[in-house]
Amino acid sequence: MEKRSDKKSLRRYYTAELNQLTKAEVEAKSRLIYGQALSLPVLKNVRTVAAYASFGNEVDTTRLLTVLQERGFWVVLPVVNRSTRTMEFRRMETLSSLQPGVYGIREPLQGQLCPLEQIDLFFVPGLAFDLQGRRLGRGAGYYDRYLARSVAVKIGLAYELQVTPCLPAEAHDISMDLVITEERIITFV
Repeated sequence: MEKRSDKKSLRRYYTAELNQLTKAEVEAKSRLIYGQALSLPVLKNVRTVAAYASFGNEVDTTRLLTVLQERGFWVVLPVVNRSTRTMEFRRMETLSSLQPGVYGIREPLQGQLCPLEQIDLFFVPGLAFDLQGRRLGRGAGYYDRYLARSVAVKIGLAYELQVTPCLPAEAHDISMDLVITEERIITFV
């Protein structure tokens, strides 16, 4: 129970930190992050990339999604089903075709369903990441449940202010293989 309350206070803290970023800071930091993401050698060996449509002051993925598509990757984004507490990934046809989903996050509601085993790499959002690769999400567990069944490369995208030495972890929490910030690429594998 204590870990859950720790996570709750950490979520409030990191949400407040993100909310303090200006639009200019989000744009500048995101540009550095997606530049590093696009230069990863692992991208040479993948076809299907799962990512997310950024929400609020998260690392802006707009340009990342566009460039991945331009380079010929099959880009898939999450679609959340709140009633079953599950998530599936569907192909993003265009950025303009995305529609607000359950939580107001843009989703490819009509995109072609992508089976889990076809996803080669995930770019994952989070409120915070630690130096062991642990991720603090928003608390609903969608990513942890989905990623638990995948062997694909998992890469967290975050600002340096979202990286902390250690986060509380539970058995069901899924760790990242890499975390990319505007200052560095942190590797855990």
